Amino acid sequence: MVRSPSRRRVLPPGHKPKSLVSKSLVSKSTSHNVTFKDHTGRSALMSWSGSEDEPSLPPLSSWVFYMVNPAVAQDFDGCAFQYGLENDRILHRGGSFRYEFFFLPGATPEECAAHYRGELDARGTIWRQIRKVKTALKKKKEEEGEGGADDDSVERSSSSDDESQDGTAGEQQQQQQLPGLVWPKNDRDCYFINYRGWFFMYPDADVQWGANHEDREVYLVKFDPIPIEWEEGETVKFDPMEHPIHSERMSARGRKGYEEGAVSWMENRKNSNWEVAANDATCEARGLGWESW
Repeated sequence: MVRSPSRRRVLPPGHKPKSLVSKSLVSKSTSHNVTFKDHTGRSALMSWSGSEDEPSLPPLSSWVFYMVNPAVAQDFDGCAFQYGLENDRILHRGGSFRYEFFFLPGATPEECAAHYRGELDARGTIWRQIRKVKTALKKKKEEEGEGGADDDSVERSSSSDDESQDGTAGEQQQQQQLPGLVWPKNDRDCYFINYRGWFFMYPDADVQWGANHEDREVYLVKFDPIPIEWEEGETVKFDPMEHPIHSERMSARGRKGYEEGAVSWMENRKNSNWEVAANDATCEARGLGWESW
Protein backbone atom coordinates (compact mmCIF):
# COMPACT_ATOMS: atom_id res chain seq x y z
CA MET A 1 0.00 0.00 0.00
CA VAL A 2 1.16 3.55 -0.69
CA ARG A 3 0.37 6.17 1.90
CA SER A 4 -0.28 9.70 0.73
CA PRO A 5 0.65 12.71 2.87
CA SER A 6 -1.64 12.87 5.91
CA ARG A 7 -3.85 15.86 6.48
CA ARG A 8 -4.53 17.10 9.98
CA ARG A 9 -7.72 18.71 11.17
CA VAL A 10 -9.65 19.19 14.40
CA LEU A 11 -12.87 17.25 14.72
CA PRO A 12 -16.06 19.29 15.10
CA PRO A 13 -17.27 19.80 18.70
CA GLY A 14 -18.82 16.64 20.11
CA HIS A 15 -17.38 14.43 17.36
CA LYS A 16 -15.80 11.71 19.48
CA PRO A 17 -16.47 8.18 18.15
CA LYS A 18 -15.52 5.40 20.54
CA SER A 19 -12.23 4.52 18.93
CA LEU A 20 -11.22 8.14 18.34
CA VAL A 21 -11.71 9.52 21.86
CA SER A 22 -8.74 11.59 22.94
CA LYS A 23 -7.53 12.18 26.45
CA SER A 24 -7.54 15.89 25.79
CA LEU A 25 -10.59 18.10 25.57
CA VAL A 26 -9.93 18.75 21.89
CA SER A 27 -9.35 15.55 19.96
CA LYS A 28 -6.91 15.97 17.10
CA SER A 29 -7.43 13.63 14.19
CA THR A 30 -5.06 12.54 11.44
CA SER A 31 -6.57 11.83 8.03
CA HIS A 32 -5.23 8.88 6.08
CA ASN A 33 -5.56 8.44 2.31
CA VAL A 34 -3.89 5.21 1.23
CA THR A 35 -3.69 3.90 -2.32
CA PHE A 36 -3.51 0.16 -2.94
CA LYS A 37 -4.01 -2.39 -5.70
CA ASP A 38 -7.26 -4.32 -5.90
CA HIS A 39 -7.40 -7.98 -6.94
CA THR A 40 -7.33 -6.99 -10.62
CA GLY A 41 -4.26 -4.77 -10.27
CA ARG A 42 -6.19 -1.50 -10.54
CA SER A 43 -5.41 1.39 -8.22
CA ALA A 44 -7.92 1.89 -5.41
CA LEU A 45 -8.17 4.18 -2.40
CA MET A 46 -8.97 3.66 1.27
CA SER A 47 -9.50 6.59 3.61
CA TRP A 48 -10.08 6.94 7.34
CA SER A 49 -9.45 9.31 10.22
CA GLY A 50 -7.75 8.27 13.41
CA SER A 51 -6.52 9.85 16.62
CA GLU A 52 -2.97 11.11 16.20
CA ASP A 53 -1.83 9.23 19.31
CA GLU A 54 -3.01 5.85 17.97
CA PRO A 55 -1.36 3.47 15.48
CA SER A 56 -2.31 4.20 11.87
CA LEU A 57 -4.36 1.01 11.56
CA PRO A 58 -7.42 1.21 9.27
CA PRO A 59 -10.73 0.33 10.94
CA LEU A 60 -12.25 -3.03 10.05
CA SER A 61 -15.72 -1.55 9.57
CA SER A 62 -16.05 -0.08 6.11
CA TRP A 63 -18.25 1.39 3.41
CA VAL A 64 -17.41 0.65 -0.20
CA PHE A 65 -18.01 3.13 -3.02
CA TYR A 66 -17.66 2.39 -6.72
CA MET A 67 -16.75 5.54 -8.59
CA VAL A 68 -18.24 4.87 -12.03
CA ASN A 69 -17.91 8.29 -13.64
CA PRO A 70 -14.87 8.34 -15.98
CA ALA A 71 -14.13 11.97 -15.00
CA VAL A 72 -13.47 11.20 -11.33
CA ALA A 73 -9.82 11.77 -10.45
CA GLN A 74 -8.28 8.86 -8.58
CA ASP A 75 -6.14 11.06 -6.36
CA PHE A 76 -8.96 12.88 -4.58
CA ASP A 77 -9.14 13.30 -0.80
CA GLY A 78 -11.29 10.41 0.42
CA CYS A 79 -11.36 11.76 3.97
CA ALA A 80 -12.77 15.07 2.73
CA PHE A 81 -15.37 13.10 0.76
CA GLN A 82 -16.35 11.19 3.91
CA TYR A 83 -16.52 14.31 6.05
CA GLY A 84 -18.57 16.22 3.46
CA LEU A 85 -20.98 13.33 3.03
CA GLU A 86 -21.51 12.71 6.73
CA ASN A 87 -21.29 16.27 8.07
CA ASP A 88 -24.42 17.25 10.02
CA ARG A 89 -26.04 13.90 9.16
CA ILE A 90 -24.51 11.22 11.38
CA LEU A 91 -25.47 10.56 15.02
CA HIS A 92 -21.91 9.74 16.15
CA ARG A 93 -22.80 6.27 17.33
CA GLY A 94 -20.88 3.08 16.73
CA GLY A 95 -17.17 2.96 15.97
CA SER A 96 -14.95 4.38 13.26
CA PHE A 97 -15.25 3.40 9.59
CA ARG A 98 -12.91 3.40 6.65
CA TYR A 99 -14.10 4.26 3.17
CA GLU A 100 -12.88 2.26 0.18
CA PHE A 101 -13.12 3.64 -3.35
CA PHE A 102 -12.86 1.48 -6.45
CA PHE A 103 -12.67 3.08 -9.88
CA LEU A 104 -14.69 1.26 -12.54
CA PRO A 105 -15.66 3.82 -15.20
CA GLY A 106 -19.03 3.07 -16.77
CA ALA A 107 -19.52 -0.13 -14.77
CA THR A 108 -22.98 -1.61 -14.19
CA PRO A 109 -24.26 -2.85 -10.80
CA GLU A 110 -23.63 -6.41 -11.99
CA GLU A 111 -20.04 -5.60 -12.91
CA CYS A 112 -19.44 -3.88 -9.58
CA ALA A 113 -20.93 -6.85 -7.71
CA ALA A 114 -18.63 -9.22 -9.61
CA HIS A 115 -15.66 -7.04 -8.66
CA TYR A 116 -16.72 -6.98 -4.99
CA ARG A 117 -16.94 -10.78 -4.94
CA GLY A 118 -13.48 -10.96 -6.49
CA GLU A 119 -12.16 -8.66 -3.79
CA LEU A 120 -13.79 -10.86 -1.15
CA ASP A 121 -12.13 -13.95 -2.61
CA ALA A 122 -8.74 -12.22 -2.58
CA ARG A 123 -8.87 -10.49 0.80
CA GLY A 124 -11.44 -12.41 2.81
CA THR A 125 -13.87 -10.92 5.29
CA ILE A 126 -13.45 -8.95 8.49
CA TRP A 127 -13.89 -12.17 10.47
CA ARG A 128 -10.39 -13.33 9.54
CA GLN A 129 -8.87 -10.27 11.22
CA ILE A 130 -11.27 -10.56 14.16
CA ARG A 131 -10.05 -14.12 14.74
CA LYS A 132 -6.45 -12.94 14.39
CA VAL A 133 -6.96 -10.34 17.13
CA LYS A 134 -8.65 -12.87 19.43
CA THR A 135 -5.75 -15.27 18.95
CA ALA A 136 -3.21 -12.54 19.73
CA LEU A 137 -5.08 -11.48 22.86
CA LYS A 138 -5.34 -15.08 24.05
CA LYS A 139 -1.61 -15.57 23.53
CA LYS A 140 -0.84 -12.35 25.38
CA LYS A 141 -2.95 -13.42 28.36
CA GLU A 142 -1.23 -16.78 28.48
CA GLU A 143 2.19 -15.12 28.36
CA GLU A 144 1.17 -12.79 31.18
CA GLY A 145 -0.05 -15.75 33.23
CA GLU A 146 -3.71 -14.81 33.07
CA GLY A 147 -4.80 -18.18 31.72
CA GLY A 148 -7.08 -18.16 28.72
CA ALA A 149 -6.79 -21.87 28.01
CA ASP A 150 -10.51 -22.29 28.61
CA ASP A 151 -11.42 -19.51 26.17
CA ASP A 152 -12.93 -21.23 23.13
CA SER A 153 -14.14 -18.03 21.47
CA VAL A 154 -11.33 -18.27 18.91
CA GLU A 155 -12.26 -21.83 18.02
CA ARG A 156 -15.95 -20.94 17.77
CA SER A 157 -15.25 -17.98 15.51
CA SER A 158 -12.81 -19.89 13.33
CA SER A 159 -15.47 -22.49 12.60
CA SER A 160 -17.92 -19.84 11.45
CA ASP A 161 -19.88 -20.16 8.25
CA ASP A 162 -17.97 -17.36 6.52
CA GLU A 163 -14.91 -19.50 5.78
CA SER A 164 -15.87 -19.81 2.13
CA GLN A 165 -15.51 -16.02 1.81
CA ASP A 166 -12.01 -15.90 3.30
CA GLY A 167 -10.07 -16.61 0.13
CA THR A 168 -7.27 -19.09 -0.50
CA ALA A 169 -4.00 -19.13 1.41
CA GLY A 170 -2.10 -17.75 -1.57
CA GLU A 171 -4.57 -14.94 -2.12
CA GLN A 172 -4.50 -14.04 1.57
CA GLN A 173 -0.70 -13.87 1.53
CA GLN A 174 -0.82 -11.43 -1.40
CA GLN A 175 -3.33 -9.22 0.37
CA GLN A 176 -2.19 -9.81 3.96
CA GLN A 177 -1.94 -6.13 4.87
CA LEU A 178 -5.38 -5.22 3.55
CA PRO A 179 -8.33 -5.43 5.95
CA GLY A 180 -11.14 -7.78 5.00
CA LEU A 181 -14.53 -6.67 3.75
CA VAL A 182 -17.81 -6.62 5.64
CA TRP A 183 -19.83 -9.81 5.40
CA PRO A 184 -22.53 -10.23 8.10
CA LYS A 185 -22.78 -13.72 9.59
CA ASN A 186 -25.88 -13.05 11.67
CA ASP A 187 -29.10 -12.92 9.64
CA ARG A 188 -30.52 -10.44 12.14
CA ASP A 189 -27.97 -7.93 10.86
CA CYS A 190 -29.64 -8.26 7.47
CA TYR A 191 -33.17 -7.71 8.75
CA PHE A 192 -35.09 -5.32 6.49
CA ILE A 193 -32.20 -5.56 4.01
CA ASN A 194 -32.71 -9.19 2.96
CA TYR A 195 -29.27 -9.25 1.35
CA ARG A 196 -25.90 -10.16 2.82
CA GLY A 197 -23.76 -7.90 0.66
CA TRP A 198 -23.99 -4.24 -0.28
CA PHE A 199 -22.03 -1.30 -1.63
CA PHE A 200 -22.65 2.14 -3.14
CA MET A 201 -22.19 3.39 -6.69
CA TYR A 202 -21.30 7.05 -7.08
CA PRO A 203 -22.21 8.31 -10.57
CA ASP A 204 -21.20 11.98 -10.22
CA ALA A 205 -17.93 13.45 -11.49
CA ASP A 206 -17.74 15.96 -8.62
CA VAL A 207 -16.46 14.56 -5.31
CA GLN A 208 -16.73 17.86 -3.43
CA TRP A 209 -19.61 18.61 -1.10
CA GLY A 210 -21.28 21.93 -0.41
CA ALA A 211 -24.58 23.64 0.28
CA ASN A 212 -25.67 23.19 -3.34
CA HIS A 213 -25.06 19.45 -3.32
CA GLU A 214 -27.84 18.38 -0.97
CA ASP A 215 -29.73 16.46 -3.66
CA ARG A 216 -26.79 14.53 -5.10
CA GLU A 217 -27.68 10.87 -5.57
CA VAL A 218 -25.98 7.51 -5.19
CA TYR A 219 -27.03 3.95 -5.89
CA LEU A 220 -27.30 1.41 -3.09
CA VAL A 221 -26.58 -2.00 -4.59
CA LYS A 222 -27.43 -5.14 -2.63
CA PHE A 223 -26.51 -8.70 -3.59
CA ASP A 224 -26.56 -12.27 -2.28
CA PRO A 225 -30.26 -12.37 -1.24
CA ILE A 226 -31.45 -14.16 1.89
CA PRO A 227 -34.59 -16.34 1.59
CA ILE A 228 -37.66 -15.00 3.36
CA GLU A 229 -40.19 -17.26 5.06
CA TRP A 230 -43.48 -15.95 3.78
CA GLU A 231 -46.70 -16.44 5.71
CA GLU A 232 -49.34 -18.55 4.01
CA GLY A 233 -51.53 -16.32 1.86
CA GLU A 234 -49.22 -13.34 2.27
CA THR A 235 -49.00 -11.00 -0.69
CA VAL A 236 -45.41 -10.89 -1.89
CA LYS A 237 -44.55 -7.42 -3.19
CA PHE A 238 -40.82 -7.99 -3.55
CA ASP A 239 -39.00 -11.31 -3.33
CA PRO A 240 -35.22 -10.76 -3.12
CA MET A 241 -34.60 -14.27 -4.42
CA GLU A 242 -35.98 -13.12 -7.76
CA HIS A 243 -33.53 -10.21 -7.78
CA PRO A 244 -30.00 -11.54 -7.09
CA ILE A 245 -28.66 -8.00 -7.50
CA HIS A 246 -30.90 -5.09 -6.55
CA SER A 247 -30.02 -1.44 -7.21
CA GLU A 248 -31.83 1.45 -5.55
CA ARG A 249 -31.29 5.12 -6.28
CA MET A 250 -31.34 7.40 -3.24
CA SER A 251 -30.23 10.78 -2.01
CA ALA A 252 -26.62 10.71 -0.83
CA ARG A 253 -26.94 12.93 2.25
CA GLY A 254 -30.72 12.98 2.47
CA ARG A 255 -32.54 16.25 2.75
CA LYS A 256 -32.50 16.91 6.47
CA GLY A 257 -35.81 15.99 8.08
CA TYR A 258 -37.42 14.88 4.85
CA GLU A 259 -36.13 11.56 3.54
CA GLU A 260 -33.72 8.76 4.20
CA GLY A 261 -30.46 9.05 2.33
CA ALA A 262 -27.38 6.89 2.06
CA VAL A 263 -25.97 8.32 5.31
CA SER A 264 -29.04 7.47 7.37
CA TRP A 265 -29.07 3.99 5.80
CA MET A 266 -25.48 3.59 6.92
CA GLU A 267 -26.36 4.87 10.40
CA ASN A 268 -29.02 2.16 10.71
CA ARG A 269 -26.39 -0.51 10.13
CA LYS A 270 -24.27 0.68 13.04
CA ASN A 271 -24.28 -1.30 16.29
CA SER A 272 -25.02 -4.44 14.30
CA ASN A 273 -23.22 -7.57 15.44
CA TRP A 274 -20.60 -7.28 12.69
CA GLU A 275 -19.98 -3.59 13.40
CA VAL A 276 -19.54 -4.13 17.14
CA ALA A 277 -17.20 -7.08 16.59
CA ALA A 278 -15.17 -5.15 14.00
CA ASN A 279 -14.90 -2.05 16.17
CA ASP A 280 -13.86 -4.07 19.23
CA ALA A 281 -11.19 -5.87 17.20
CA THR A 282 -9.90 -2.58 15.78
CA CYS A 283 -9.58 -1.04 19.25
CA GLU A 284 -7.87 -4.16 20.63
CA ALA A 285 -5.45 -4.32 17.69
CA ARG A 286 -4.52 -0.67 18.13
CA GLY A 287 -3.99 -1.35 21.82
CA LEU A 288 -1.56 -4.09 20.81
CA GLY A 289 0.28 -1.52 18.68
CA TRP A 290 -0.57 -3.05 15.31
CA GLU A 291 0.21 -0.87 12.30
CA SER A 292 -1.31 -3.20 9.68
CA TRP A 293 -3.61 -6.18 9.45
